[in-house]
Amino acid sequence: MIRAIFTGFSVGILGGVGVYVLATGVNQLTGSTVLNPIAFLLLVLGGSLTASIGIELSKDLAGE
Repeated sequence: MIRAIFTGFSVGILGGVGVYVLATGVNQLTGSTVLNPIAFLLLVLGGSLTASIGIELSKDLAGE
């Protein structure tokens, strides 16, 4: 379970920073706030953390 949390946070932070930079770039190109960069960062972080924990739980249930 600890490995799942570590992996989820690692992937989520790296992916979240990439999406944050992308959203900030879109906002700068349009000249106004179209996308909320923090919301995208948190969305990616939460999604990757949830997916990692789900994968580890399914492995435990399968007995691997």
